[in-house]
Amino acid sequence: MNLSIQEELQPFAEELQRYITPVFLEKLASELGFVKRKRKFSGSDLATICIWVSQRVTSDPLVRLCSRLHAATGTLLRPEGLNKRFNAKAVLFLKHILSLLLQQKICEQTQISNQLFAHFERIRIMDATVFQVPNTLEYIYPGSGGCAQTAGIKIPLEYDLHSGQFLNFQVGPGKKKDKTFGTECLDTLR
Repeated sequence: MNLSIQEELQPFAEELQRYITPVFLEKLASELGFVKRKRKFSGSDLATICIWVSQRVTSDPLVRLCSRLHAATGTLLRPEGLNKRFNAKAVLFLKHILSLLLQQKICEQTQISNQLFAHFERIRIMDATVFQVPNTLEYIYPGSGGCAQTAGIKIPLEYDLHSGQFLNFQVGPGKKKDKTFGTECLDTLR
């Protein structure tokens, strides 16, 4: 059975609603520099438009996204204004939300004996996942060419089980080799 992207993302969106409040989102947006002063478009609005209202944020027209945002939150924004909000700080903000959710879920499900931790300063876990995205993104996220897809995203992740911290989290082109990511992390080894 093939699931649509929206069906795959729905459980993720539901989990986020369990853990993340609008107040928390505003604080995080401010800390990361996505929001520098009180304005009509907030961190909570970005999360709403990208996570809860439209899992098709990359393909829906800006006019439709603005309309959905207004219907969901009451925030009225022009398409040009919304387009300006999709920037590097917005990406960083969304990465942090994903990172926090993953950390919360791992901590909930990890039951390791304290005796084991006594022998190690760190327990590092490193892995990556790759998935295909529409071919129109091939110039930003070139893929490996598998299954006739020319665009793909790879998300390498490194987690310290001992401290519960993410040591490295990246989003990059699908053709990037796992070995390259591992080599980039060598400096953090003791």
